[in-house]
Amino acid sequence: MKYLRLFILALVASTFIGNTVSAEELQSTVAKKEIVELLPEDFKPAFTRETVIKLNAIVKRSFDAINDYDDSIREVRAVVADAMKPNATDDAKQIAMKKISHINDLMQASKSALMDMKAAEVELRNSGEEYNSAILAGMIDFVEDVAREISAQEKNLPSFSEQANS
Repeated sequence: MKYLRLFILALVASTFIGNTVSAEELQSTVAKKEIVELLPEDFKPAFTRETVIKLNAIVKRSFDAINDYDDSIREVRAVVADAMKPNATDDAKQIAMKKISHINDLMQASKSALMDMKAAEVELRNSGEEYNSAILAGMIDFVEDVAREISAQEKNLPSFSEQANS
């Protein structure tokens, strides 16, 4: 049914385009082009059902990590800034350490998702399964970007942990 709608849409679009071209141009254009019939079996999904479920689960883990990161990073920065003040209490320092630990957990989750995505990519490429390489590349880029973004912030926070322990 979906393919029938697509075919009708293409037919309607070509009708509108055809009406704007003169009859002579249309005849010469049709004569020069090869007409190709697309059948429902010509349309293939980007991945098998099992592969898309597996890849989407990995992407979701990255998505959840970056959303959690985005929701908490401002608070983490504020708590760390307060804990680095000379008059900061031990409680403030402990809270800051817990917040930093949470960012570290998110970093580990994003790195784990990236490792799993790289392994899934290798497995997919070696399987011989047909897949859409552009969609796969987009998924990989997203997971890599998440890991890179969280890791970049994590590198800014450990300097506090050394001061907090002293």
